[in-house]
Amino acid sequence: MPRKNRRNPEFFEKPEAPPARADAPLWALAPGYDVRHVGGEKEYRCPGCDHVVRPGVWHLVVVPQGEPDERRHWHTECWRREIRRLGGRA
Repeated sequence: MPRKNRRNPEFFEKPEAPPARADAPLWALAPGYDVRHVGGEKEYRCPGCDHVVRPGVWHLVVVPQGEPDERRHWHTECWRREIRRLGGRA
């Protein structure tokens, strides 16, 4: 006797990949810095906690204006803590 509760094949399809880059949240913006929200494909080291930012995890890329070589990948919460530590003048 055939099964009556067949599953919808669309249920098993992989969801679309999220965009590689998005605008940073307003709270993350700081004067003198360009901030982007990204979901990278590589492993990075967060300067805030010195732990790894794993591939595929959404995080923030912070670039001092005029100094692109100083670009750093931050965990979102680490950058939030850094902004608070510097009193909003990151």
